[in-house]
Amino acid sequence: MRKVDLHIHSKFSSDGELPPEKIADELKRLDYYAFSITDHDSMGAYPEIVKYAQKIGLEVVPGVEITTGYRGRETHLLGYFLSPQDGREVLSPIVKSRLELTRKRIEKLQKLGYDINFEEVIEKSTPAPPTAPIIIELLMERHPEKFSGMQDPIREFYRAHFLPGGPAYVERVYVPIEKMIEKLLEKGAVPVLAHPGAYTPIEEEDIAYLKKAGLQGIEVKNTYHNKAQEEFYGKMAEKYSLAPTCGTDFHGKRKPSVHLGDVFCGYEVVEELKSRRNRNGI
Repeated sequence: MRKVDLHIHSKFSSDGELPPEKIADELKRLDYYAFSITDHDSMGAYPEIVKYAQKIGLEVVPGVEITTGYRGRETHLLGYFLSPQDGREVLSPIVKSRLELTRKRIEKLQKLGYDINFEEVIEKSTPAPPTAPIIIELLMERHPEKFSGMQDPIREFYRAHFLPGGPAYVERVYVPIEKMIEKLLEKGAVPVLAHPGAYTPIEEEDIAYLKKAGLQGIEVKNTYHNKAQEEFYGKMAEKYSLAPTCGTDFHGKRKPSVHLGDVFCGYEVVEELKSRRNRNGI
């Protein structure tokens, strides 16, 4: 089998760890044939990773994981074969939204007495857009006493402060998933629903609706899904003529239980995605 992993995060995700080249080296060691770096709202790994992978004999499927909103909740969309140039345009409103969210969160944290400022959060997260874990990691360095006794400090602080009702809660405005699907299709990219069984599971009625909106694929195999979910989303992919993709959703140390090599599928998935492109990618 020509193994592929189509959902991997690098240091160009604010919550990723490894340089893209190290990821490519490890996948080569694990006898993979192709992969995709799908960083959160960032295509900072491209086009350099394509050139590096070619040198060591791996194929790269250009990708990104986009933060969108669907029926009032955060929903992630994978976009394959999006060029970095088009990516900057497509991701611009999402990056602006993240910056504004971060600024407002920091203002509330400052009023609560925390020593933190917007500029240092941006510096720590660059080149990726800032996220909550970056803020919390800085607070852990500056105010370790606030995190004493926590088993999972990032998650516990987030739930206590950033969720509705928390003292640093800021209502988030999402770009609708329908609009982002449309944008990807306009750029010749292939929109795929990421890990639909994670968090609040996506049901069949949602899949049917998103298919009508232009969805082209659904991530069937990943480290979030159990066997029953994998079987269900596999059936949904077949029923609604969606490309059934796969990926580890590897991040590195922020997801220590997820390793490169944990999930893979055959190269026929890449061929299916290629057949759904509207125009040439990078």
